[in-house]
Amino acid sequence: MRIDDRASVRAVKTALFLMAGVSFLSLSGCSDKARDVSVAPPRSGELESGVVARVGQQLITADGVGRIAAVQGVGVAAARDLAIHDALFAAEAKANRMDAEPSIQQMINAALARRMLRKLLDDADRAGPVTDEELEQVMKRRWLELDRPEGFRVVHAVVRTKEGADEATRGRAEIVARAVREAVMPVVQVAKSTSQSTDGAADPVVEAFRKAADAVAKDGFEIKIESLPPVAVDGRLLVMEGGGLEKAFADGASKLEARGSLSDIVSTSYGFHVLLLLERIPEARVPVEERRTKVRQEVVWGRASAARGKLLQGLRRDVMVERNVDGLLVMVPVDR
Repeated sequence: MRIDDRASVRAVKTALFLMAGVSFLSLSGCSDKARDVSVAPPRSGELESGVVARVGQQLITADGVGRIAAVQGVGVAAARDLAIHDALFAAEAKANRMDAEPSIQQMINAALARRMLRKLLDDADRAGPVTDEELEQVMKRRWLELDRPEGFRVVHAVVRTKEGADEATRGRAEIVARAVREAVMPVVQVAKSTSQSTDGAADPVVEAFRKAADAVAKDGFEIKIESLPPVAVDGRLLVMEGGGLEKAFADGASKLEARGSLSDIVSTSYGFHVLLLLERIPEARVPVEERRTKVRQEVVWGRASAARGKLLQGLRRDVMVERNVDGLLVMVPVDR
């Protein structure tokens, strides 16, 4: 994985620019007139591998020049000159202790912090392939995308009963549910003679089922009619928000073979249900090794985040915050 550090380069160059106070022309691209200043040519000599110039004890590498060229949109020769100028001005700024100014220190700190975070990310990337344990953790969040089981989308009517209802009450509720099943029987043929819409239009079977179920004499019970998201045989709802239904309900849905299939009475803690299948959704299971490839970036970021948290936990021992910091921050002017 190649980590893009252009933000770090920009932050460092900004810090150097402010430290020098006079390097604006070199960083932003001088005019021909500005470049016409007489400057003694640098000495030439042999340097170690990968180094294109040396300013005092500071080495300017080919990689660094390449990054400057990419950020500034200039050729490598111009980028080398920019790096030399920056190093010269920065050295003079340090000699004048400009690097001790708090604002400059904050910029340098920000650039170094980004470099540290990049190192954590690089280390996480080099830590090796996605392990079984890491894959398992990601799959808990991304199972719908990578390991989706077969789903069953139904419309149902439930004759509601209260928790702890006695047998007589439940018996009456089941009688109403059987009347509902009888009432929606004609809808079975409607469903079998139509196909599931693929353009997002409402399924006419749902409305036909609703009207038929709602017309049944309720005998004092509430009849709730719903078109539900697809449910797997284990009760999981096949939607991004997650959630689930009772296993008895999922079992009843999974027994329905084709669009228009009608269940027998299904009993749950909510009451007595009648289910009509609208659609069977085939499973979509990605092979394990392909899953590792798809989740690798997420795993690497997770590793880096964990390392960052562990590092911060140890470093925070050296942090002290002003006791009245909230009151002070309220008065800080913010320029936008």
